[in-house]
Amino acid sequence: MTSIQFYFPLLLALLVASCSPSNNENIPIVKASSEAVNNLEAFALPGANVLAFGPDQVLFIGDSKGAMVRAIATSATAQQDPVPYNLKGLSKRIAEKLDIVPANLIINDMKIHPLSQEAYIAVKKGHQPSAPSFIAIVRPQDGQINLLNYAEATKSEVALVNPVNPDYTFWKDLPASSLNITDLDYHDGFLYVAGLSNGEFASNLRKIAYPFSDQQAKVGSIEMYHAVHTQKETRAPIRAMVFDELDGASTLIASYTCTPLVTIPPADIQEGKHIKATTIAELGFGNAPVDMLTFMVQEQDGSFDKKLLITHKQRGGNVISLKDLAEANQGAGMEGKFTMGPEGVKLFQVSTANVLHIDDQNQMMLAALRRNMENGDLELVSQLKGSYFRLSDFVSEYNFPDYRYPEEQEGTKKFHDMVKPMEGYPELTSEKMGRE
Repeated sequence: MTSIQFYFPLLLALLVASCSPSNNENIPIVKASSEAVNNLEAFALPGANVLAFGPDQVLFIGDSKGAMVRAIATSATAQQDPVPYNLKGLSKRIAEKLDIVPANLIINDMKIHPLSQEAYIAVKKGHQPSAPSFIAIVRPQDGQINLLNYAEATKSEVALVNPVNPDYTFWKDLPASSLNITDLDYHDGFLYVAGLSNGEFASNLRKIAYPFSDQQAKVGSIEMYHAVHTQKETRAPIRAMVFDELDGASTLIASYTCTPLVTIPPADIQEGKHIKATTIAELGFGNAPVDMLTFMVQEQDGSFDKKLLITHKQRGGNVISLKDLAEANQGAGMEGKFTMGPEGVKLFQVSTANVLHIDDQNQMMLAALRRNMENGDLELVSQLKGSYFRLSDFVSEYNFPDYRYPEEQEGTKKFHDMVKPMEGYPELTSEKMGRE
């Protein structure tokens, strides 16, 4: 178990919170419905494919189809306890609220509210291009599902300048307009919008001041070297990005399809400027990144280290220390090299193959929206930072009733006893099973 990083100082708080619901109540500015919804029109959005939270708990909603970003005001009471998600059968529950069968429920994105720890899930009601979108809000304390009332929301919006040609398609039936917005991230007074434009250099990064105004800067085109393709590329857009500090300097860390990892100093993202990203690593061919997030993890020696987690569409996720990223960022990079990857930075592979979306939930946990590999249903579950998996997903040697932990596995036993209550199985701890 040497690869597992523990949060032993918070063990007691986790065990208590895992078994006891919190009394904190969310009080949203936008009204929501937890009952059967008779009039869905008030809750429908024209489109919602990418989500991000910004200052003062504002929810940014990217609408690629409409080439629009909307900002929705929210407010919530902070959830102090690390209450885990253990929700199964989520597809059916959300589909019932929208009066459709689960097969017609499209999942686009998920973000965790920074105070309430509620999961905001962007969904689409049906497969038709004109089908409306909704934001389902799931509470960690009891699994209650609400719908964001868009009609009554305090909101603002901004249209994207020079969106991609709506008549162009990829693979016959994938509209290029679906890539107008591929990711959103707020940083230091600006909303950064990755995606496509109609420019000669199609890949672009929009920098939009928030609060929104009538003025919007011209888009900045992006160039980066792709070592798998051995060429500089200006068309395919960033698919996932996050801001953090490398060597004390604010840096945009981003990844593309097939899977180059690049860095861009925010100072280089200026109105109308052509941006030259630095490719510091290749994570592997035949793949597309889905989510990127950074968070602190406590190591086994008690020290803390900030990590970058990247989840992928075609393979398991990668965890990278920001210290290693900073070192790679100071190096020569991948310019002029050929590699199928992974190469350029030290990676730790984690099990996220069935995860659709993942986000930072609290100081101990990540919240993962995933598909059950056996029945295909949607689940919303919490994972402990540092382990990046659910113990209850597996049957192993440890699960047999006559198993006894040897002395050298005391750390493993403590880890198991920590996550079993978190995953909803407090009766299976060593004490309850007489394995002390």
